[in-house]
Amino acid sequence: MSLPLVSVAVPAYNHAPFLTACLESVRNQTYPRLELIIVDDGSADDTLAVAERFAADHDGRFERLTLLHQSNRGVSAASNRAIAACRGEWVHLLGSDDVLYPNKIQIQQQAIAGWNEPRLALVYSDVDFIDVNGQILSSATRKRPLPGPDHQAYLHLIRYNDVANATVALRREAFLAIGGFDEHLPLEDLDCWLRLSVHHAIARVPGLLAGYRRHGSNTSLRQWMMFEANWDTLGKFAEQHGDLIPPALWRACLRRRLRSFLRWARKNAHELIPVILNDALLSLICTPEPAVWRRYAARCRALAA
Repeated sequence: MSLPLVSVAVPAYNHAPFLTACLESVRNQTYPRLELIIVDDGSADDTLAVAERFAADHDGRFERLTLLHQSNRGVSAASNRAIAACRGEWVHLLGSDDVLYPNKIQIQQQAIAGWNEPRLALVYSDVDFIDVNGQILSSATRKRPLPGPDHQAYLHLIRYNDVANATVALRREAFLAIGGFDEHLPLEDLDCWLRLSVHHAIARVPGLLAGYRRHGSNTSLRQWMMFEANWDTLGKFAEQHGDLIPPALWRACLRRRLRSFLRWARKNAHELIPVILNDALLSLICTPEPAVWRRYAARCRALAA
């Protein structure tokens, strides 16, 4: 039986120094049947030119290579467009500053075929954190979920979002059916994984299969934005699917988020410290309403204004 076509979607924005390494890591995959979709999201640097040169030099490696360009709309919109343009059942999503290790796609596709789980919608693995030169800074060492499909992954995801985007493979049909990434959120990934986990299984493949690059322009390094997105995401999930989470887990989740937010507030927003401490104490006995999460998101927006 022939292998299925597998897609790789690369949303790209102002990553000219890293894009060649990113695309070469796709070209060097041991899995043979690949298509590559690149969406340049209105880059102001040479990202588009780098992508054009790569496409001209290596078009023969791929069964289909498509380069799209749009005005700047953000990573969620670029990712949605790239995934929608794919033709494979499974899409490996890759940030334009990250890299895949050579056997990433082959290992994950073998696992998907072996599980033969029709409700599976997302597969991920462990990740190395790399610097601007591609040198490993550290690896994900936190206790990881067991390998294999999890039909209640939201129970883990609301506590720890261990799904590194560079390692993700998505079932295209399931992703599109839930509306893709929410383009109104500044950080889109956790919201999407949670929405997928309500109706589908999510699976971890053990092993370090990709490198996530840390550098000065990483969105995740903008802490207030990360806090705002997480508060909004958890508020949205609590409003829509809060009954899936046991009350004690909601309370523990809030305390964990508040501890992290408190460390940030001690350096950046002293006026929030009494509010945070009060809500942490209340969480010992009271399950937080969705409005609590939304309120903290609003405070983050006010601080950024």
